[in-house]
Amino acid sequence: MEIPAKLKEYIDNNRGSLPPISDPDEPLQIDSLGLIRLVAFLENDLGIRVEDEELIAENFATLGTLGELLATKTPTASTGEVKPTPEEGIPTFVVRRKGT
Repeated sequence: MEIPAKLKEYIDNNRGSLPPISDPDEPLQIDSLGLIRLVAFLENDLGIRVEDEELIAENFATLGTLGELLATKTPTASTGEVKPTPEEGIPTFVVRRKGT
């Protein structure tokens, strides 16, 4: 599978001071937090579900290995950012003073 341009752009923009990836076999060099953010991007923006057993370093080592993982996937509708409705927000409590 070819890497979607949106994904390539995301990776290039989130590698800190590293230059953009130019070779599909070049190591992505992302840390564990970067991996979690990448998976969230895949799921929320591209609609690609990554299963727990697929969260191994080999699948995210290079653009090539990431492309191989994505080739096994069928994108679903992207979910976008989850935002709670006002009813689902932080519960509020009414404090009543004695005698009021």
